Amino acid sequence: MSKVVDLIVPNIGDFKNVEIIEVLIKVGNDVEKNDTVITLESDKSSVEVPSNYSGKIKSLNVKIGDKVSEGHIIGKIEVETIEENNKEIKIEETIEENSKKEDEKNLTSLTVPDLSSSKKLILSEILIKFNQKINIDDTIIVIEDDENSFDIPSPISGIVKKINLKQGNIVESGMEIAKVELESTSYLANQKIYNTKQIKEITASNLYSENTNNPKSASPKVRKFARELGININEINGSARKGRVTEEDIKFYIKSSMNQKNITTLLETKNIETKKTENLPYAHDEFGETDVQKIPRIKRLSGPHLIKAWNEIPHVTQHDEVDVTDMENFRKNLSDLNTKEKISVTPLAFIMKALVNGMRKYPNFNSSLEPTNENIIYKKYFHVGIAVDTPHGLMVPKIRNVDKKDLLSLSNEVRKVSKLCKELKIDKKEFFGGSITISSLGGIGGSFFTPIINSPEVAILGVGKTEMKQVFIGGNFITRAMMPISLSYDHRIIDGAEAARFCQDLKNSLGKNFAFNLSF
Repeated sequence: MSKVVDLIVPNIGDFKNVEIIEVLIKVGNDVEKNDTVITLESDKSSVEVPSNYSGKIKSLNVKIGDKVSEGHIIGKIEVETIEENNKEIKIEETIEENSKKEDEKNLTSLTVPDLSSSKKLILSEILIKFNQKINIDDTIIVIEDDENSFDIPSPISGIVKKINLKQGNIVESGMEIAKVELESTSYLANQKIYNTKQIKEITASNLYSENTNNPKSASPKVRKFARELGININEINGSARKGRVTEEDIKFYIKSSMNQKNITTLLETKNIETKKTENLPYAHDEFGETDVQKIPRIKRLSGPHLIKAWNEIPHVTQHDEVDVTDMENFRKNLSDLNTKEKISVTPLAFIMKALVNGMRKYPNFNSSLEPTNENIIYKKYFHVGIAVDTPHGLMVPKIRNVDKKDLLSLSNEVRKVSKLCKELKIDKKEFFGGSITISSLGGIGGSFFTPIINSPEVAILGVGKTEMKQVFIGGNFITRAMMPISLSYDHRIIDGAEAARFCQDLKNSLGKNFAFNLSF
């Protein structure tokens, strides 16, 4: 007797919506049980899906490119004796179950002891791993309630063969923690039974123990804080009595022991990632047509850097105007002495030279804080960053050794690096090692703004569009070319008075005494 049954995708592990890359059967094909019928490919591996039955394919419901999960119907198959197939499956399942039971016969359970707590108990740490050798009294897990932390010891010695709980699980007395393989049944003779008082004594002993095999001690509140930041508390040196870890220890560990990439990740995890889960009450496209596009790569890379700079640096911005009439007249009348051809020099070349003059007088503007925030690094070189607007996003390459180059060389170099940035041909190293940065809106328009400091620098100069204005000089209003500037600085290193003097120095270098200050 024959019967048509569904040919389905069996349990293939932790896979879902996996693409079919091969269909190895056709309608009318005879297949044997366990013959491969389709092949799936995930991001990690390829999986061959076998037939559960022997029989003839009657229909196919899938094709190459379809995505399937467990239970998805591949097609229909006509089988001769479905009872025999089911019998075979049951026999295999019974053999497998018996094998598992046989394997577990020699295993001993570790269970959660009675902690006499009426509060919710949470498994905060698992200190054992599969195939790990453990001894009597070794701490295997840490359980916490709202007020207390309990270090749970192992009552036996053996090898861990199965772990049944996960970090964060709510646990109760008697719940199985793990299964341990004993080296011999005689080990059970030494099995300990702990009461609540003994567990508290062990926890207190661990708190004041110098034994590095025990987990670091800390309050439940501090452990929770470390977990939220993704920090392994056992890697932190505690400053409290007998090495107990405090919240300040965790903060110091983040600042001093981790590199910039990890700090950025922590900031994203703690402050930004939560925002990703916040859904607006209404989607944008409910109000009209939208167009969703990827953020350009340069902006994606610079975003975390800007967030870090804005969050960590106490920005102060001072605004002023510089009379650049004489400078502009000089710049526009530059010409080659031999050919009489006009020489084009960007205003940025003059501003860079003026910044070098200022940094020589006020060296705090050419410094950086060490990561520990305890020392200041004073730079003896003058590398000025130039913000370049490109189709890919804002880039800030450095013009090296500004103090050693003339105006024309600087102007040509600015054009060269700008071109390289727009063509994405500039070397990555050219974005690092700067003294100060210039962000100019002169070619676009606008006056004052608040530029974000390009960390680890401590200052940035924003330059607006130069405009002709009436200025009251010597009892009369005179038309002058006025350039707006916005100086943002790190208030941890530079105070307001020093910033004001620095701005005045810029005004003197670029201002109406320009001809006398032309030591560029």
